[in-house]
Amino acid sequence: MDSDSSLFLSIAILLVLIATNAFFAMSEIAVISVNEAKVQKLADGGSKAAGKLLFLTRTPSNFLSTIQVGITLSGFLASAVAADNFAGMLADALSFLPVDRAILQGGSLVLITLLLSYFTIVFGELVPKRIAMRKAQAVALRVAGVISLFYRIARPFVWLLAQSTNGILRLLGQKPGEDEEEITPEDVLLMVETGTKKGVFDGDEKELIENIFAFDDKTVGEVMTHRTDVSMVEDSDDIVAVKELARREGYSRIPVYHETADDVVGILYVKDLLDDSKRVEKAADCMRAPIYVPESMLCSKLLRTFQKEKVHMAIVVDEYGGTAGIVTMEDLLEDIVGDIADEYDREEADCQELAPGRYLFAGSIELEEVEEILGIALDYGGEYDTLAGLLIEELGYIPQQGDATVLPLGGSYCARVARMEERRIDRVLVWKEEPQAEEAAAQ
Repeated sequence: MDSDSSLFLSIAILLVLIATNAFFAMSEIAVISVNEAKVQKLADGGSKAAGKLLFLTRTPSNFLSTIQVGITLSGFLASAVAADNFAGMLADALSFLPVDRAILQGGSLVLITLLLSYFTIVFGELVPKRIAMRKAQAVALRVAGVISLFYRIARPFVWLLAQSTNGILRLLGQKPGEDEEEITPEDVLLMVETGTKKGVFDGDEKELIENIFAFDDKTVGEVMTHRTDVSMVEDSDDIVAVKELARREGYSRIPVYHETADDVVGILYVKDLLDDSKRVEKAADCMRAPIYVPESMLCSKLLRTFQKEKVHMAIVVDEYGGTAGIVTMEDLLEDIVGDIADEYDREEADCQELAPGRYLFAGSIELEEVEEILGIALDYGGEYDTLAGLLIEELGYIPQQGDATVLPLGGSYCARVARMEERRIDRVLVWKEEPQAEEAAAQ
């Protein structure tokens, strides 16, 4: 064979070996990156390629050993071909230089090795791996059959590599058959965060997933409706008055107490009042036994209790046995999906801007939110965190409806009680005093 034919043959063999290296490198990244759940779905649908791919993903040790055998063989043979053919040719081409033949031979070998490494890294590693990362499933399904065949051919070498690896792992104190690190909730949330940035999830979907994970750690006390916001009836109340309350407020269930709100003895289902076949005079005549739960109970556990008992409301008791409030199925679901409004809900925002510098706040609004809206720093340090708590602290008493006492909040803002619900401050009017008005008052 002449020198030209030998050169072309060597180049062809080298290109094939680099392509082989590229095939195994691309296969490695594609199979590792594939979504096993999607592949399982394809396999269930009858895809043979998906079935072979599942075998590879579920035996990662054998798969990686197979890939390593392929990459090592192709790399070793490529180096041998390059050293045997091109190093000598390059040394002959440079023989005109006044350098010793041995030095030329060694320098040519180094140069050929560097060139081979460059082409192997770029065309045999980086480019195929980049392609595999972008089209993981498509690539993995295409290569699964070839990799499975190569695994059967190279099984003795794969077995030797696997046993050698397991032996070294045991020396290092690791268990060869130990499962990979479990995926934690933090890992899932991180993936959701990444998916949101890439447009896979929108903001609402991201919030829903985060709420689901946070739900496991929420307690009943964090989602319940406080007793001051709960409408109750006494067990001795006339049923006509109870019906009027239900009609006016739109409730479907009403807690029933005996003498004091700390002693809730039942829950009245409004639909039971529609049964004209029963003679009902007092609330106690048609109430049902309630479920009592502590404030510290986890919401996830209460949800299972609701499902098991087929109820939608529970009475929340504090550490002293008194009534802390109520919690409903709707409260639990709203903690996950957000507010659920029905035809009876009268929505009223925590903050309504009536005019520039004039606001109507809910008494239950957090002071931090008030500071953010008004752009001021409130001076408070008591054991309260709501606007109503601040007003009661400053007044020194529980105000009555119509109390016109004006309190300075800071930053030229003033406040007074706008509406009371029994002994609870429901709405607070906040406004900004104009400097001109203050000067006129001073004159």
